[in-house]
Amino acid sequence: MTCCSIWTLRNLSVENCVRELPLVPNLTFHNNTEMQITYEYNAEECPWYYYDSSYKTLLGACLICLGVFGMLLNSWLFATFMHSHLLTSKSHLLVLNLCTASLGRNLLGFPFAASSALAKRWLFGPDACQLFAFLNQFYGIFQMTSLFSLVLERYILASHTRRERRLCFRYYWSLVALTWVNSLVFAIPPLFGYGVYSCDTTGTACMYLWPSSRASGKHLGYAIPYVLFCCVLPVVGIFYYMGKASRLESIYYRNEILREEKHLTKCIHALCVITLALWIPAALLAGIQWFPLLVFGYRPHAPPVLALIAPLTSEAATCVPVLSYLSSDARIRAALLGRMRKNYALLPPQYAMRYRRDQVCFKTL
Repeated sequence: MTCCSIWTLRNLSVENCVRELPLVPNLTFHNNTEMQITYEYNAEECPWYYYDSSYKTLLGACLICLGVFGMLLNSWLFATFMHSHLLTSKSHLLVLNLCTASLGRNLLGFPFAASSALAKRWLFGPDACQLFAFLNQFYGIFQMTSLFSLVLERYILASHTRRERRLCFRYYWSLVALTWVNSLVFAIPPLFGYGVYSCDTTGTACMYLWPSSRASGKHLGYAIPYVLFCCVLPVVGIFYYMGKASRLESIYYRNEILREEKHLTKCIHALCVITLALWIPAALLAGIQWFPLLVFGYRPHAPPVLALIAPLTSEAATCVPVLSYLSSDARIRAALLGRMRKNYALLPPQYAMRYRRDQVCFKTL
C-alpha cells in the first residue's frame, strides 16, 4: 500500500505525498472541512465525512415532529377508508393507494432516521442500512407512481365520460398493481449489485448512492432507467394529463355528480403540484451530487442547508394528501371529520342527503 492510500493519508501530511499522487480511488483531502473524491465506491466506508454535526440534532427533532404529524394524518385517513361508507367511489381506491405509500414512508422515516440524527450517526448497522435504503427507495417510487396513476385516472375518466362509458374496477386494480410492481422493480436491483445503497449526505440515514462516470456498466445501467422511468417521465406525464383532464372536464362535466368529480380532480391536481414542489430540494440535492460525479468524477460538498431541508420537505410531503382532501374535497372532508358520528351536517344540505345509506346515489360512480 502506498503512502497515499486513504488510511495512510489520514496520518501523513499532504505535502509528503504530493510527488506520488496518481488519480486513485478514495482520495481524501483534509482541510478545515473534509472532502472525499470517490472514483470507485468503497463499501466499507461512508463517502460523506464533512457534514456539520450541529445540524443533526435539529434534523432529528424536525423529523420526529413531521413524522408523528404525518403518521397521525395518514392513519386517520386510512382508518376512515376502512370504516366510512362515504368513500365508495372507485376513484377513492387510488386515493387509498397514495395514503398507503405516505403512511409507509412515515413509519419508515422518523423512527430510524430521526433517532440516528439525534445520535449523530447511523445506529442500526449495515444490514439495516440496506433494508432502510430499499424501503426508502420503494416508498419514494411508490409515491411518485401513485401521483401519476391518480392524474391518469382523472384524464381517462373524463375521456370515458365524453364517450358515455364507465370504468370498471379491473382498471383501478390494474393501476394499483402496476404501482406496486413498478416500485419493486426499481427498488430491488441495488440489493443485487446493480447500484449501491449507502449512507446519505448527513451520515444518519441510508439511500441510493449515485454512481460516477467511471462506475461499472451495471451501476449506470440502473441509474439512467431509474431517473428516466421513475422521475422524468412521471413528472412530464402528470403535468400533461393534468392539462388534458382539466380541458375535458370543463367541457363535459355539467350535472351535479360530475361537478363533484371535478372538485376531486382539482384537489388531486393541487396535491400533485404541492407534493412535487416539496420534492424539489431532494431533486436539487441529487443533481448536485450526481452531475459533478458524472462530468468531473468527484463527489462534491453538498450545501448543509440543502442537505437539511431535503429530507424534511420529503417527510412533509407525506402530510399533503390528507390536508389537500380536508381543504378541497367535501366528501372526504365529511368522512374524516364526522367518521365516528357519521355527521353528514358537515356537508352542505344539498349534498348530505345523497350520502345516506338508503339513497340510490350510494351506487358506485
